[in-house]
Parts: sequence; structure tokens; C-alpha cells
Amino acid sequence: MAGIGRIAFLGTGAFGVPLLGRLAEVADELLVITRPDRPAGRGLAPRASPIANQGRALGLRIETPARIRSAEAAAAIGDFAPDGLLLVAYGQLVPGDLLAVGSRPALNVHPSVLPRHRGAAPVAGTILAGDAEAGVSLMIMVPQLDAGPIVGQWSVPVSGRETTPELEARLAALAAERIPPALAAWAERRLDPQPQDESRATLIRPFRRSDGWIDWGHSALAIDRQVRALQPWPGAWTTLGGRRLHIRRTTPLPGIPDVPIGALLPGAQPRVACGEGAVALDIVQPEGRPAMPGEAWRRGLARDFVLLGALRPADLEPAG
Repeated sequence: MAGIGRIAFLGTGAFGVPLLGRLAEVADELLVITRPDRPAGRGLAPRASPIANQGRALGLRIETPARIRSAEAAAAIGDFAPDGLLLVAYGQLVPGDLLAVGSRPALNVHPSVLPRHRGAAPVAGTILAGDAEAGVSLMIMVPQLDAGPIVGQWSVPVSGRETTPELEARLAALAAERIPPALAAWAERRLDPQPQDESRATLIRPFRRSDGWIDWGHSALAIDRQVRALQPWPGAWTTLGGRRLHIRRTTPLPGIPDVPIGALLPGAQPRVACGEGAVALDIVQPEGRPAMPGEAWRRGLARDFVLLGALRPADLEPAG
């Protein structure tokens, strides 16, 4: 593949890591723009973004402005004089003046089959919706969120058992395979932009911790999707005895009639009655303890009848 010119690569999350590695082989020169290192972990030691780590391993030039709408960011990109910008899970909206930098239209790689699941959590949105396929879209960036014309789109079937990290890794590999040839067409001015159908657009907003709370009145299939989708953040959780019980892995099952919603069904395997069906609690994590198999957690319960989810998120917030 011929070189694709000087590219300013704006990215932060792990989704863009395989693609950055591939572009390092085919771009004439790369500038990586990512977020600054942030305190993380119990020791609050500075931690670089996945893209910063990859860029440093590849020996690439890296800039870490706190805000893309800053003079620092504009100067770094302007001095580099890229042929075009490529944004991959960067996490900030790019201002209009930067979209005009370079001789090519700025492009964005988005992990969904647009116009479905615009916004901050497209992979989780795909799982939550129970979509039969997931995908990667390459679009021209416009000021509106994820609304630009599509210049490339690739999809893969969804098994219905993936977690968000697992599906994101599949889509990251797909992007690394399919995006570079499309960027060759970008370099040769051979793009064929297709407008998005606004009538089919959906938006997935950033999650809050309260979004992880499980309403056992929902169907077992919906709850299982919630558990798989909301990893690693905010995680799916319920309450027991005034404390959170994090639900890490479930399996949807048939239910038993006339059992209170949220109650554990009889048997060694912890199964919870839902609004429709039941879910087996395969892996759980009690608050303040490590994750464990559901059966081990069930054996440690002091009583036979257990009702989960009596407290809602607001009940756990401190008063005042």
C-alpha cells in the first residue's frame, strides 16, 4: 500500500490501538494527539492513555493537550501541517477550525453501524439494543456529533454473548484491517460520501453509575444484555442488605411462575426471578470483596429466602 501522507491521529481509548499500529506502517508521518496522563489506581500514579502507550512504543511524536479547543492543540497540529485529521475514540468534540486543517476532509472512525448508536458508548449501545450486527463506520467529520457523511462501513454478526470489551476488541481488529485501504482512497481524493439517514439515527449518552442498577422486573434477556454491555463502566449491580452486589456474568434461563421478582430460586445455582424468565448469577462481586462464582456466593448466604434489589440507587445516596 502506498503511503497515505501526513496524518494527525486523535485518539485516547483502546479501540484505536490496533489501527494506530497499522497506520505506523503505511503513513508517511504520524502525529498522535491524546489526553494527558491521569492519576489512577490506589497510589494515584500517572497513567497514560492506551493510545499514548502505543504511540510511545512505536516511537511516534505525541502531544497531550488537556483540551483540543486550546491554543496548545491548535499550534501542535498547525506546526505538523498534516494532510488530514483522523479521529478514533478521542473523547472530545473537535472545533470547526481544526476540521479545516489539511487538504483532505477530516475523518472519524466510529464503532457502530451508523446512524445507529451515535455518541459516547456505541459498542455498549449495540449490545443493549440486542442488535444482530455490530460494525465500524468511517465518516467525514462535521460539527454535529457523529452525523457526517459515511465514506466506508463494515459490519460483523453479533453472537449475543459478547461483553462490551470483547466486542470492542473485535471491532478494533476490524478497523485495523479495513480502514487503511480506505485511507488510501482518501489520499487519492476518491471518497464517495453517502449522507446518513437521520430518521434512523439513535444516540447513546455517557453512562452514570445509576445506569448499572438492575430492575429485576425487566426480562431476563434485557438484564443479561445490561450485564454484558455495562462492562467495565458502570457495571451492573443490585442490592442486598443495604449494600451493592455487582453482577459480573449472567445466563438467561426460563423462569418459574409465582415467584416474587428479584427472589433467588431454589437450588445451589443462584437464579433470580425476572419479569420474564430468570437469570443465573454466574459471577458476582459483593461490595468490598473480590469477584467469585455465583454458587460460592450462594453457599455463604445465611438464609434461604433472598430478595435482591429492594434498594434503588437513590436509596444508597448519602442524606443531606
